[in-house]
Amino acid sequence: MTDSGQPPGTPPESPTPGVPPWAPNTQTGSDPADAPRPAAHPPVEATPVRPAPPPAAPAPYISDVSATMRLIPVPPPSTPPPPIPVMIATPPPAGERYIGKYRVKGELGRGGMGTVYLAEQPGLGREVAIKELIQSAATDPLALKRFLQEAQVMARTSHPNLVQVHDLELTGDANYIVLEFVRGKSLRDWLNRGPIPPPQVFAVMHGVLQALDYAHKHAIVHRDMKPENVLLSEDGMVKVADFGIARLTDDTGVGGTATKTGTTVGTPQYMSPEQVASSKVDGRSDLYSAGIMFYELVAGQAPFTANESDGPFTLMAKHVQAPPKPPSVHRPGLDPALEECILKSISKRPEDRFQTGQEFDDAVSRIGDRLFPGWQRSLEPGADLSKMVPDANPPPAVLPATPIGIAIQQPSMAVPPRAVYNPAPPVKPVVKQSAGCMGVLATLSVVALVAVLVATYLH
Repeated sequence: MTDSGQPPGTPPESPTPGVPPWAPNTQTGSDPADAPRPAAHPPVEATPVRPAPPPAAPAPYISDVSATMRLIPVPPPSTPPPPIPVMIATPPPAGERYIGKYRVKGELGRGGMGTVYLAEQPGLGREVAIKELIQSAATDPLALKRFLQEAQVMARTSHPNLVQVHDLELTGDANYIVLEFVRGKSLRDWLNRGPIPPPQVFAVMHGVLQALDYAHKHAIVHRDMKPENVLLSEDGMVKVADFGIARLTDDTGVGGTATKTGTTVGTPQYMSPEQVASSKVDGRSDLYSAGIMFYELVAGQAPFTANESDGPFTLMAKHVQAPPKPPSVHRPGLDPALEECILKSISKRPEDRFQTGQEFDDAVSRIGDRLFPGWQRSLEPGADLSKMVPDANPPPAVLPATPIGIAIQQPSMAVPPRAVYNPAPPVKPVVKQSAGCMGVLATLSVVALVAVLVATYLH
């Protein structure tokens, strides 16, 4: 038998002692089948540059290679992926109504454009208000365009005094807009309960004017400002709602021609003169409507009224032609600066009014700071309105406020003290008389009397 030069126990044609034939070559990284087999008697090599690593310990011989290699089968590229499980939507419980993914909880009210629902967004648990376009209005392309315009206009805005848009649901036979739900009441509901305290009047106007100023800066005109569209939340926030008939002044996008048919849109009691005469209006029209609201909040009634027999056109004509009565006619003793501010806001010509909402708000805030300090917190829950009065003993440099005459009477303006006694006697004015015949005779009589006295004294 020929000596193979391998230690006993090692099978023939094994590349390296202790390494099975299926293992990869750690030095070359190639498959062991492609590596050259060692000769029985390897040739004598030159001295290596670096010493070889120590030989590994001999491993036990395993004859069955297939039993040691447990390869995971890989499907060929043409094999389709496994099917994805499909989630089957659970049908809504019996008796519940859904609008899209929103569960309807009740009805909030009905208006000229449709019904407003209270709904809940599943998953988030958020309450929302969903406005529906009624079927009769959905058949009118102009009404539908105004409805879609409301969603676009309000989606472009983000302000704490504006009602926010969350979503839009469009179906084949109905259209819905998902809005922020404001838990509270409208300004009209507040007015129906009675007069609003003056500090809260200033807080309401501040929120309305801030919302309008923001909208006007984004080329949005409300066109229907009225107490019904002002919401007062339970936490003291003022929200302006219902931009359904608003118009983009840049005439771009959806709704750019929604009011170009010449029809008058708005509520007659709060419409501006230019809104009555033409559909081309700007932000100053909204400020006029806000001024009418301001007049109503302070005076207790709107400046222009009409009965049912007169019709809306009587009110519209008064906005254009009739001068408003000063609010002090209905509220004697009203602060003059406050009355001037109200009358300026409802001037017939737009150029005579406040030009921006910020300008209007600045004038209102200055008057509020003087008459009712702290009015900014008057809408907060638990606010003490009785403390929102001027200081009874102001510093000498500060003049006390004049009374507003609405609900909280202020002390009258101080008058500088007057002297009770004047030691100098009053001087009676001399009346000049023209010289006449009687005056000449009197003068001659005096001269004659003096002459007689002088002659008697000499004798």
